[in-house]
Amino acid sequence: MNSLKIFLESPNFLQTIVSEVEKNSDTARHLVAGLSDSQLNWKPGSKVWSIAQCLQHLTVASSEFERYFTKAIEQARTKGPVSEPPAYRPSLIGGWLIKQLVPETTRKAPAPKIFRPAESSSIHDALGSFLKQQERFLSFVRESEGIDYNRARLRSPVTPLMRYSLADAFVVTIVHEQRHLGQGRRVRELPSFPT
Repeated sequence: MNSLKIFLESPNFLQTIVSEVEKNSDTARHLVAGLSDSQLNWKPGSKVWSIAQCLQHLTVASSEFERYFTKAIEQARTKGPVSEPPAYRPSLIGGWLIKQLVPETTRKAPAPKIFRPAESSSIHDALGSFLKQQERFLSFVRESEGIDYNRARLRSPVTPLMRYSLADAFVVTIVHEQRHLGQGRRVRELPSFPT
């Protein structure tokens, strides 16, 4: 899994997360460059998301993690600082989840209800909202300096039954973005995409 390898082999996990977030933000800017609101909201079919819906889905999913990030970081701080940044080690559940989400996987999975975008075809400033949320996400990544993000645990916003590490949640956010930015790109490349 190429998407996971970059994190596993990183000499500085948090720095890799930051640079991957920035790459995803750039990808999103390129994806929407020169498009009108009607193009961004165009859907190739009733069951297929528009580019705006892909971006809104990512914004909503990332924001749903915030309170879990806050709690995990606070709890990890009580355990004292680490002397050097630990190498990333996926937890069992986190590693499994990442493999379900990486862009290379061909398996389709319905979005959990709490992460679904608006059904409307008039989503405004999907890019602006996404980029603002990226900055919020980066603030949590930076707050994780000095803690053991492999041992800091949080529960999934989707189900209390799933628990994984803070580091897993950061990687999940990145690969999830890559997956849906790719989905948005495929919509834009369709021959039927409005000009």
